[in-house]
Amino acid sequence: MTDFPHTKLKAQLYPIEAARTPITTKQLGELRNFCFFLQENFSMMALTSALDALRTANLLSEEQLYTFRLVSVDGSPVCSDLGFAAMADESLDDLNLNDLDAFVVCGGLRVDLHAPAPLIKFLRLSDLRKKALGSLWNGLFALAEAGLMEGKTGVVHRGNKASLRERFASVDLKDKAYIIGEQCFSCAGGNSALDMMLELMLEHRGKPFVRGICDILTCDRINDTGEPAFLSNQADVRLPENLKDVIALMENNMEEMLSAEEIASLVGISRRQIERQFQRYLDSTPTRFYLELRLKRCHQLLTQTALSMSDISLACGFVSYPHFSKCYRQYFEVTPSQTRRQS
Repeated sequence: MTDFPHTKLKAQLYPIEAARTPITTKQLGELRNFCFFLQENFSMMALTSALDALRTANLLSEEQLYTFRLVSVDGSPVCSDLGFAAMADESLDDLNLNDLDAFVVCGGLRVDLHAPAPLIKFLRLSDLRKKALGSLWNGLFALAEAGLMEGKTGVVHRGNKASLRERFASVDLKDKAYIIGEQCFSCAGGNSALDMMLELMLEHRGKPFVRGICDILTCDRINDTGEPAFLSNQADVRLPENLKDVIALMENNMEEMLSAEEIASLVGISRRQIERQFQRYLDSTPTRFYLELRLKRCHQLLTQTALSMSDISLACGFVSYPHFSKCYRQYFEVTPSQTRRQS
């Protein structure tokens, strides 16, 4: 397959966000400080999808969970595929490797598949081998050109697969949207960049927290589970109609909650059958799922209305504000009042 042509676009300056102080307190193996290297004509969609996951995680937490910085060869703004130029926080020469956990190369439709010499030189630094390496779209070409992908698995945009296989036969290229290896992670496009970043958070943040991010960023996805496949063992299997009916009953009865027996009676299957279906298709329990729905509704009311905390807790089926506040904080890792202040 022919690789896509490279064209120069007149750029408009597009500031994204200033770099923050790196996080030093983290769990073993946890990636908290990300650096994104911008190549000319990088995919703005892939970059912003990745950044959205990090920024939304910070918004849902009471602490700064993740930092990111944008880097270019010389610290100058870099033109994206949309004609917007993203402002870099610093140059490769100024980047302190002690300040980052992961270095991600941003590719795109019109990115030159022969990486610039300063990037290749930087990627070959011995200290960088201790960091996690990532790529967006076809950023994997730069990692492979620097000799960092020997015998490792990765993915690229489908329009670049043939070229990468031809140039770097030792790379174990997979036909997936994204892949996360031991020290390398890569994705093939914009949507997969979001899912990849969310899965990177999963081990240390847990499903409830990641589901909270999904509820904000992936609410427009048209599928039965409304979340990336990695959050449900069988998310690619369509939900049974009676399970959809159970979920609909829960969604429509939050202020006056239905008991498990009432739900089973209305749907026409036993309580035990409902429990088995929730475990099989959603990797959850009816009680837990019902609670998560109510807490997500609380989050929407906190950020989108001026209702009092007490009114919100009652509207979502909580008998008291203290109980609501405790459940909310356990799920989102932030108090209701902090969420309201951030909105």
